[in-house]
Amino acid sequence: MRALAPLFSILALSCGLAQSTKTTASRTTEPSPLSRPLIAPAPLVTEDMVNGWIRVWQKRLGLEDWKVEAKIVRIWELPQNAVANIHWSIPARKATVKVLNSVDSTLKKNEIVDDTELSVVHELVHLSMAKLPLDPNHTEQEEETVKRISTALLALDKAEKH
Repeated sequence: MRALAPLFSILALSCGLAQSTKTTASRTTEPSPLSRPLIAPAPLVTEDMVNGWIRVWQKRLGLEDWKVEAKIVRIWELPQNAVANIHWSIPARKATVKVLNSVDSTLKKNEIVDDTELSVVHELVHLSMAKLPLDPNHTEQEEETVKRISTALLALDKAEKH
């Protein structure tokens, strides 16, 4: 019996602590920080924005007969050092443009939207050249040409708006 007395004391003490903790918690009127919903900031670039750019630039580049899908993806879903890419099927006339999610961008926030639109234009210029015989061993020449064309097109567009 003497050996059980400390055990009963420990049980009584632990039950008392459990009750007091419960009572205190039930009287709390402030929700704990963990129970508050986290509000994520609005994305800088949305799929609606990307789809809008695609529609505008498809028309300007004469690609209206293509079905182009937009996807905003995380950095690991793109090739290394890429901020966008495009995959297409010429027979199906379908393409998918993937652009980097702004949360993964290393650019300043005020540069992300314009850079993403430039990326969309860049990928659509690639699509406009899809039927050309290009050397897969020398893609850097194609890339440089596409970069110059897309940058020039976007600069002209911005100049017309001002």
